[in-house]
Amino acid sequence: MSSFSRVLLEEGVEMEIPASLSDALGLLDEVVPTFTCQHYGYQVGSVNRAKLGSSWGLWVKLVDRQTNEVFQEPVGCVELEKIDDNKVNFRVPARAEQDFPGMSKFDGEGHLYGSFIYQMLNLLHERKLIQLPGVLPTF
Repeated sequence: MSSFSRVLLEEGVEMEIPASLSDALGLLDEVVPTFTCQHYGYQVGSVNRAKLGSSWGLWVKLVDRQTNEVFQEPVGCVELEKIDDNKVNFRVPARAEQDFPGMSKFDGEGHLYGSFIYQMLNLLHERKLIQLPGVLPTF
């Protein structure tokens, strides 16, 4: 894992996205199942830290692409918070802030979660919702 990847996992990522909260949640539902790393896919779902209409905490879980088994232990989470009707704060908390039992069972070094973050940032860049200097490697 690159030093940049380690910094992303250790420090987290936070950015403003020009989209409504419902559009941002819809985008995640649409695109996250298309993300892959090694022989895993990804799935997001609520972590019971939602305030209806204003913020959502979403876990990121792995899916075995061969068996479609969803692993119960998340590899991380993302948070969406409504700024106004047309803006959302998208946050990937620092890994130290994320406290899920068994979180590092399959991803102790953060490779799978790091790949998820990179794929998410690349997608936001491709959709012109954020600006990056270039496409990030998804290892």
